[in-house]
Amino acid sequence: MNLFNSIENYKNNIALVSQSTKSITYEQLVIKINDIQKNIPERSLIFLVSQNSAASLISYISSIKNNCVVMLVDIKTNISDISKLITAYEPSFIIAPTDWMKNYNQKRLKILQNIYEYSIFKTNYQDSLPMHDDLSVLLPTSGSMGSPKFVRLSKKNLKSNADSIIKYLDINSTQRAITNMPFNYSYMLSIINTHIESGASIFVSKNSVIQKEFWKDFRENKITSLSGVPYIFEMLIKLGLKNLSTSYLKTLTHAGGKLDINSTQKIIEFCKEQGIKFISMYGQTEASPRMTYLDWKDYPKKIGSIGKAIPFTEIWLEKDNGVKIQNPNETGELIFSGKNVSMGYSNNIKDLIKGDENKGILKTGDLAYFDNEGYFYIKGRKNRITKIFGNRLNLDEIEEKMKEINIEVFCKEINDKLYVFFEKNFIPEHVLNKISLITGQNKIAFNCIQLKKLPRTSSGKIDYIKLAINA
Repeated sequence: MNLFNSIENYKNNIALVSQSTKSITYEQLVIKINDIQKNIPERSLIFLVSQNSAASLISYISSIKNNCVVMLVDIKTNISDISKLITAYEPSFIIAPTDWMKNYNQKRLKILQNIYEYSIFKTNYQDSLPMHDDLSVLLPTSGSMGSPKFVRLSKKNLKSNADSIIKYLDINSTQRAITNMPFNYSYMLSIINTHIESGASIFVSKNSVIQKEFWKDFRENKITSLSGVPYIFEMLIKLGLKNLSTSYLKTLTHAGGKLDINSTQKIIEFCKEQGIKFISMYGQTEASPRMTYLDWKDYPKKIGSIGKAIPFTEIWLEKDNGVKIQNPNETGELIFSGKNVSMGYSNNIKDLIKGDENKGILKTGDLAYFDNEGYFYIKGRKNRITKIFGNRLNLDEIEEKMKEINIEVFCKEINDKLYVFFEKNFIPEHVLNKISLITGQNKIAFNCIQLKKLPRTSSGKIDYIKLAINA
């Protein structure tokens, strides 16, 4: 069975709520899905410019329900990068905010239908795209940076991961989540998948946790679960965890990077006082995305652990030579196995015909160990993919994009912050503005450090170990 196949059964349950659309029942949602299907044939490739809005979520849900392939691209992505992606993937349809599309060259586009503030645009690309029958969703690997590299997720990937999460979080139709992370971020998308699949509801908010409007909506709409990456929880602590004190909130979930011990302890103490379940998780987009969880009952004994594998999956460690590690407290690469492991990657339209290249096995690139009771702990990364504020960034790609605008920088993640090193011929504020723009991240994510001379190895390459000394 595919994702969202049973949503007709929820009828009068509220599916989506937003300030602009008010309440939308599942019955109304199904009517909108069927209406969209009249203009978009089955197995079409849809380029969805995503943001936290009811129209965007309806477009996504309809794409899945109508057996199309949907490519999610954050609205913050640069227009020139959007153009490159459209050229690389040749989608038959683009769904985007009507006003926003005025920034894009629309000569080859025809508006077919409006969905609130969004419109469905027909392109001039061929409808008969060579895509694999199992392919369902294309998720970006680098947020809003416009990289052509996407994760290919199948129908089975999405459904199996949703089923596992629904099982261990006990999600049901009485619950309500809120959008407080970008919609195309795999963690937020997973929350949407699980709640819609369960007949639960989602309050669609464009506000962040640092805005008063968010908390007004949070309280008035009786939110039962709130999720976040480490940065969000750090903000919650600074703002005061008392904002979470309602009689409705039952669950807090954390993923998207390691939360420091001190912050975790504060959250655990608060949750214990309020009778809230705090569940920490670990995942990657390539696994649709959640892979492990640490149950609230395991705190504080297992604080800092990513826990154990979600239902119906398996994790283990391997040495560099591929030998499986049997003994506790020995470090190796974390390997994951499950039906939620993606089919592989794509860089253009030609890759969409590819089948399952991973065969259910994901080498995470994370170094970890497990304790005597089988609980896993992450120690670091094998390569230069990092997570900042829950967003995965490719450091090599950032350096390359900065170089394209004639600013040579070298990046290193240190203690969940991205340090950007450059020589004295660049102005720090200018570097900060540009790297924030290119990555789509807030300026506070970066520490820009100007050096007289960058350290290099004997072969002329940048010495990243010595760079860290300057941090």
